[in-house]
Amino acid sequence: MKAWSWILGFIGGAGVLAFLAYAVFVDTIQTPYAVAGGVALALIATWVALDWGQLQHTLRARGTRHNTNATLLVIVVGAIAVAVNVLASRYDDRVDLTASQRFALSEQTLKVLGGLDQDVDVLAFFLAGSPEESAFRDQIEGYTNASDHIQLVLHDPVREPLAAEQNHITSSTGTVVLKVGDSTQRLESDFGEEALTNGLIRVTSGKQHPVCAISGHGELDISDQQSPNGLGMAVSKLEGQNYTVRSVELLREGGVPDDCDLVLVADPRTDLLPPERERLAAYVAGGGALLVLLDPNHAPDFAADMDRYGIRVGDDIVVESNPKYQLVGGDPTYLVLDSESFSPHDITKGVVGMALFRVARSVGIGSEVAGIKVSVLARTSPYGWAETTLDGVTEPKPDGGDTVGNVPLIALAEVTDPAAITVGSRALGSDAAGATAVPLAPQNKTTADIPRKAGGRIVVFGDSDFAVNELLPQGNNQDLLLNTIAWMVGEDDQVSIRPNGAGSGLLTMNFIQSLGVWLLCLLVVPGITIGMAIGTWRRRRAL
Repeated sequence: MKAWSWILGFIGGAGVLAFLAYAVFVDTIQTPYAVAGGVALALIATWVALDWGQLQHTLRARGTRHNTNATLLVIVVGAIAVAVNVLASRYDDRVDLTASQRFALSEQTLKVLGGLDQDVDVLAFFLAGSPEESAFRDQIEGYTNASDHIQLVLHDPVREPLAAEQNHITSSTGTVVLKVGDSTQRLESDFGEEALTNGLIRVTSGKQHPVCAISGHGELDISDQQSPNGLGMAVSKLEGQNYTVRSVELLREGGVPDDCDLVLVADPRTDLLPPERERLAAYVAGGGALLVLLDPNHAPDFAADMDRYGIRVGDDIVVESNPKYQLVGGDPTYLVLDSESFSPHDITKGVVGMALFRVARSVGIGSEVAGIKVSVLARTSPYGWAETTLDGVTEPKPDGGDTVGNVPLIALAEVTDPAAITVGSRALGSDAAGATAVPLAPQNKTTADIPRKAGGRIVVFGDSDFAVNELLPQGNNQDLLLNTIAWMVGEDDQVSIRPNGAGSGLLTMNFIQSLGVWLLCLLVVPGITIGMAIGTWRRRRAL
């Protein structure tokens, strides 16, 4: 009987485990199951009574003590693992340890999420279990953790055809629909942070900001996304948010259209006519925002006209001799700006890395104009200077006529008294000398009729190359341009560091490094593990 008593113990143990599993998943234990649990305990007790002597001998054995210790250790480790998982699920947090912070939300995204005051429904249509769904889950988790206003609903367009049809889902690789009331935005190809944040800006913004780019003077092409010197990439970034960009000819339009929130003058190669300059002045006097990108030796009369706003644009080329602020392998007219180059301002506080200028002119504070506050946003190092006598033959060196040290590159003017801006009558379509033959406005209008309003803003860059397709992705050039425009139109939530899509997180190794990793993974680590196992086996055999 004793030889077969272990069967009772086995049946009883299995019965107790089954009863415990049942008890965990029900609210009330029914009588038959309670009786079954009692019977299982009775079987275990019978086994112990019948085989007590053998159990005592087994418990006193050295092997039993070792096995008991190992079992207890496994139970303790398992309990710790369960506790860690419970705490992690209850106190969830994300830590990004990558060098480029590619899995952490950018400052701009956090500001946009922090400014949400209404719920945003995120309807994500992905095939269940697809890589696209997994990647989007990881992406959106940061948004839902940062804001309670992000309401995520995942749909499988195959299993839920009605929902897919109602939302006009046709893509097999995924579609995300953002909804706020009757306003919607769709993402059908790019579901990264930049695209998602821009979609949130568009769907929650109550206003589109028209940007009017002056044309007709050889300005940079706002539609060109292919050539190195086009502005198409910058325009695409703007239109990804709540901006629209269009070309405007001041002579044909009769001045700056009333709906323009910002006027962009992107490096005109020839001068603006006097009536056009006066129309821009009238626009700024009316509270408008004027952004000027002006390379050396271009539009000299327009550059000189900036003095009416208290901004001096130099007839020079800025040279940097400090190796820290030079581009390796480039000439000294490539200017590298870092956080120490920028003055404290809402525009520049997000520029924490590097910005790159190419062949720039000095732009600083000019003649004082009462009612206009002018400041400098960026300067060279103390070893830079504004060269006025470059001939392409002799090596540039600072002389008595050059501005030496901390040369200003970006200037900003804020109009507190619009009466401070002088506007000539030629801008108003009068018969004054020099007026264009094309009507600019109703005739016989005078400067006294110009609507004036405080709050006009002018920012002048002594370089346009930093914004072109070739250099915009470099360093913080994109942030510098977009922050400037956002500040000028009053979009404070967009003045920040934007998502960095450049960090791929890839590890590049040479042959020796790859061989070392291969040997470590396939020979060293397995060899150590096998050696430890053999040593443990031999010690146990010796017990």
